[in-house]
Amino acid sequence: MKNLLRLKKYLFRYKRKLFSGFVFIILTNVFAVSAPRFIGNAIDLLENPFVLPDILINIGLYILFAALGSIFLFMVRQNIIVASRVIEFDLKNDYYAHLQTLSRDFYNKASTGELIARGTNDLNAVRDFLGPGIMYSINTFFRLFFAIVAMMTISPVLTLLALFPAPFFSYAVYRIGKSIQKRTKSIQESYADITALLQENISGIRVIRNYTREAYETGRFQKINETYFRKNLSLAKLQASFFAILTALLALSLIPVIWVGGINVVNGTMTIGDIAQFVIYVSMLSWPIISIGWVTNIIQKASSAQTRLNEIFDVKPDITDNIASECLPEDFRGEIEFRNVSFHYPGNEKQEALSNISFTIEPGSKVAIVGATGSGKTSLVNLIPRLHDPQKGSVLLDGRDVRTIPLADLRQHVGFVPQTNFVFSDTIANNIDYGVANASDHLEHIIEASRIANLYDDIMDFPDGFDTMLGEKGINLSGGQKQRTCIARALAWKPAILILDDALSAVDTGTETGIFEALLEKLPNTTLLLISHRISTVKNCDRIVVLQNGKIAETGSHEELLAKDNIYMELYTQQLLEDEIQSIN
Repeated sequence: MKNLLRLKKYLFRYKRKLFSGFVFIILTNVFAVSAPRFIGNAIDLLENPFVLPDILINIGLYILFAALGSIFLFMVRQNIIVASRVIEFDLKNDYYAHLQTLSRDFYNKASTGELIARGTNDLNAVRDFLGPGIMYSINTFFRLFFAIVAMMTISPVLTLLALFPAPFFSYAVYRIGKSIQKRTKSIQESYADITALLQENISGIRVIRNYTREAYETGRFQKINETYFRKNLSLAKLQASFFAILTALLALSLIPVIWVGGINVVNGTMTIGDIAQFVIYVSMLSWPIISIGWVTNIIQKASSAQTRLNEIFDVKPDITDNIASECLPEDFRGEIEFRNVSFHYPGNEKQEALSNISFTIEPGSKVAIVGATGSGKTSLVNLIPRLHDPQKGSVLLDGRDVRTIPLADLRQHVGFVPQTNFVFSDTIANNIDYGVANASDHLEHIIEASRIANLYDDIMDFPDGFDTMLGEKGINLSGGQKQRTCIARALAWKPAILILDDALSAVDTGTETGIFEALLEKLPNTTLLLISHRISTVKNCDRIVVLQNGKIAETGSHEELLAKDNIYMELYTQQLLEDEIQSIN
């Protein structure tokens, strides 16, 4: 229950609607509980002759009060249920916005299916608490209060007899409620497992088919789904027994009421109308008392769901804006300096990805970062747009530590094309112009970016050109076309700094050379960092930095590094041999 206290800020935000709903609940119960009195009066009037007008008046008042009670119940729903939907809207937006702030390290560990399950199934459970849970909780309290007061005015003894099963209700709610919470949490976890497996299998369907593992994956899904089914069935059986017990206790409570009430009528201490009213009140209490179990179930589900949501909301982003952040000036030049930088990945403190790196990249220069796999190339360039922060040292842009620059402003000046390419299920134009503005208003710079990325001719070959819709993850593009689309997207920003992290691995050498030459021609003032395994491309850079085991092994131009006859020379010789073997084959 403590977990649900986190929702109070949303409840306070819509306090007017909730308070209006609270008032309408009181009015609903006032009219609903007052209505049976007119039935009692009408029945008692039947004992006297020639009182039909009075009977009709009482019946009319009963219908009027019942109608008013229904109208106010409608208003209750219009306020409390609508408020719950609006809060659900805010919660989903806050959940999604929070996910956008979390660092790469979080997503390296989190399951996509798990995050989707928490943002859908768990949020729906919380919504049920905010709407029906709150509404029926308050309504049950006031219905019990007004009905018991009305019953006491008729007969305190009968009231005590009618309420005799109440302690048994409380005990049943307590015992079964704890079991419901445990089973509900287990069900939500199983649902997350199903979502995760489904998302993974759909994303990897081509691999599954290539290895003919359809039957295996179907079996895995069937097993998880069966577990989910059995857990739900177990909860349903528990809830069914819960409602059956409550209903039986309510039915038993009517036996002593009718027995003792009948004796009182015979003795003349009560009228038949009083008994009729009393039975109506007891029946009126049946749903509120039964709803205790239903509301308990809703609260238990919401508590488990909110616990899982809180686990995500409590994750703090590793990379945040500094309080003293200040945007880059308009004359930002693009100078990059690594000053005594050391970095290790979270949870791997004993092994440094980068160790005491220091060098400067002049504005507008073209610098290549090369080295063997695992030498720290990607780790190095990730520090510039603050995808990670170094544990020691600083990364500076035009002399300013990147940690003093707002993230949005910093990344707007840095075009980054990572190793893993991703395109959206949208038009090619919108993919290239992603994050800038409406593509239709900027066709010229989209065309220019596609030309530099050597993608324009490929786009023109598609029937719809730039308006061609791409399938999920760009399924209708080749690997090279996806890479060039991502490069064009980065160029469309017109960034002061452009980072290509092995972003040309899927294109042939000739295309890679053409893209590099276009970059030199069209973006002479852009600072370029190029990670590539092809010496044929990096040799044209102004400077080459060779990394080995997270340290700078050597640096210089292509000719200077060849003259040193060290690591770069080995890479160069190895690639010449690979190219020669490939040409022979």
